[in-house]
Amino acid sequence: MRIDFLELCGFRGFRDKVRVEFGSGFTIITGRNGVGKSTLCDAVEFAITGSIEKYTVEKAAKESLSDYLWWRGAGKPDAHYVTVSFLSDEDKPFTITRSRESGADRSVEEIHAALCAGAAPDDALRQLTRTSIIRDEWIAALSLDLTETERFDLVRSALGAVEDTESAAKAKEVVAAADKAHARNEEIYEAARSRLSDRIAQQSEAEAALSRSGDLAAALQTVSTAISNVSSDVTSQLESGRTALADRRTRLAHMSEALQLARELEIEQKTFNSQEAVDERRAALTGRDSAQKAKDDADAAVTEAERRLTQEEDADAVAASLTLLVEHGERLGLHEDHCPLCAAHRTSEEFSAGLEAARRRIATLSSGVQAARDALAAAREAARQPSLDLDAAEEMVRSHTEAEQRLRAQEEAHVEFFDLNDLDHQFISDVDGLEREIGRERDLLIDLERALHVLDASQSVSRISSIESDIAGLRSEIDSLADAVSQSQSAATAAREIERSVKRVSAEIIDERLAQISPLLNELYQRLRPHADWRTIDYSIRGDVRRFLSLKVGDGLNPQFVFSSGQRRAAGLAFLLSVHLSRGWTPLRSLLLDDPVQHIDDFRALQLVEVLAALRVDGRQIICAVEDPALADLLCRRLHSTPSQSGRRIDIDLGPKGSNVLVNDTEIAPMPVGVLRRDGGLQVVGN
Repeated sequence: MRIDFLELCGFRGFRDKVRVEFGSGFTIITGRNGVGKSTLCDAVEFAITGSIEKYTVEKAAKESLSDYLWWRGAGKPDAHYVTVSFLSDEDKPFTITRSRESGADRSVEEIHAALCAGAAPDDALRQLTRTSIIRDEWIAALSLDLTETERFDLVRSALGAVEDTESAAKAKEVVAAADKAHARNEEIYEAARSRLSDRIAQQSEAEAALSRSGDLAAALQTVSTAISNVSSDVTSQLESGRTALADRRTRLAHMSEALQLARELEIEQKTFNSQEAVDERRAALTGRDSAQKAKDDADAAVTEAERRLTQEEDADAVAASLTLLVEHGERLGLHEDHCPLCAAHRTSEEFSAGLEAARRRIATLSSGVQAARDALAAAREAARQPSLDLDAAEEMVRSHTEAEQRLRAQEEAHVEFFDLNDLDHQFISDVDGLEREIGRERDLLIDLERALHVLDASQSVSRISSIESDIAGLRSEIDSLADAVSQSQSAATAAREIERSVKRVSAEIIDERLAQISPLLNELYQRLRPHADWRTIDYSIRGDVRRFLSLKVGDGLNPQFVFSSGQRRAAGLAFLLSVHLSRGWTPLRSLLLDDPVQHIDDFRALQLVEVLAALRVDGRQIICAVEDPALADLLCRRLHSTPSQSGRRIDIDLGPKGSNVLVNDTEIAPMPVGVLRRDGGLQVVGN
């Protein structure tokens, strides 16, 4: 089976529809970096598995690989899909199409059935792409850079399942069944032991109850006293007695709480009604009245001082007006022996005497303002202390009022507690009577509890007999279960030994198969010649449970640490090619190489070309992507196109709109099988 064609649209760097027809013998793909050579390998892997394994980071910066599988550039593709077609040796096609919208048109089972055959490994499709596509970035990572355990797993997967896989699976099933049966037996055994422990505890309780038993008649009388309408059946009496005991315990708890509240209330009432408290409240009321009268007197004095100040200020205003008139009259003087203010006839002496009398009157009117102001300030200062005294007296009265309100609220809460818990109201004010009632209730509870113990013990004899019978049966059952547990444990041990034997046989088979790879690995290693002196590479396998595959060169040296980057890649190519050629579980004979000559010198690149040419002769379909056009030309010449297995060369570049496009698709003409020189010319003998 080989790859026939690949068609993709809207996938990664290919926006427009592109169809790549692969040569049945080989196909060489060339182009500079970033034009989509690796995308063609990605498309084949994506079509088969639905993922691209070379991206080790699935998510970064809130984005994932799925965000970059399809075209993200300018313009809109006509569709988003990848189609790869395989052609069997009988020329029967098998096509897989994966689209962005609907996924794959083939199920995993269908793909597996077409591409895998025989004893395929686990996760066969992933192993198929890992061993069919050799990528530049994975050449060392999947060979020398693998851990020894991972390297062993890779080679084992390439070889496929061993012949006795079915035996190993059956052995594993037997171990699982034996462990499950043993676990079930242990669970049943522990459950029986738990039941035995419970019955022994019940036996001890019944015996203890029997030892506490007393007079049955007295117990029945006590229960009858505590419960009305009690049945004569002892079981019913026990049930009713236990219910009554729980109810009376709750009632006793409420009564005890009521007694505590009553004691606290009694203390508060005694304190509030004491003669000292009464005198304090009376004194507070008297003090408030006295303070109120003193404040009223002080306020009256302030009011009077304010009135006097108002009068004095009015008189002062009159004096100011008179002063202006007198000054005005004095400036005018007598006018023809008449006063300029009142027009009365006056002599100069009379006019002067009148002015002097007016000045004395003005002085009298204006002299009382300051005295009135001083009197008002003194009255206000004197009124401050009575106001403070009244505030303090009112605060004292308020505190006594609040204390009385709290006491009344406490009394109401006490009554409400009695109502809520259905307690007798006669004990609300009779604290001593409540205390005596609590004592009587407690004694009744003690008697009732003892009576219930007696009634319970009356049934203990029959219970003890039944429990002893159960214990004997459980002991016999436990002995049988212990034998079953021992037998199942022996069976599980034997099953594990069988499984280990099967694993040892499987390991021997794998070792024999791996021994077949060694000559192939050495031949490829010698052809690629990673090192001038170390001409061979050896492998060794160790470990029983975890298997390790080591590669050594020279005197047991690890090539991972002694080879240069280019030498490691050459050795890695030899390893991966040997793994590819060792697969016996897939009909696919296509080998895809994505720029395998990176970091490899020209000499080893030429050696790789010769190895690929040998693989072509063996009937492998070679699909190789390279960057160097000269190397592409060399590959096209050395891989030999034939009429039955043709070759193709495909050139890829960026189109004018930024999408990857095929710029050249050339079929390589078959080379003539041989020529003979005749008469100075060349004659074709055969094809």
